[in-house]
Amino acid sequence: MQLAIVEFARHVIGIEDAHSIEFDSATAHPVIHLMPDQDGVEDIGGTLRLGSYPCVLDPESRAYGVYGYSPIHERHRHRYEVNNDFRNALFLFF
Repeated sequence: MQLAIVEFARHVIGIEDAHSIEFDSATAHPVIHLMPDQDGVEDIGGTLRLGSYPCVLDPESRAYGVYGYSPIHERHRHRYEVNNDFRNALFLFF
């Protein structure tokens, strides 16, 4: 997900040096950044945001074809998220 957002920012929006701070902590355009509640966490064991997301799939979608049913539950586990400072620019296209 992170790199899809980075590539979208670079090649669709035109922010040529967009990046995730996980890969380039000095980027001038951090479209993906550390979640605020993770900032300063040094002992990272067991500190991820964990959960399950109920996702209703379109019966015409490839995902539905793969799973064969809906809804599904997607698990997530992460420390990084879309930087809200870039939210309007990123979602302007949707």
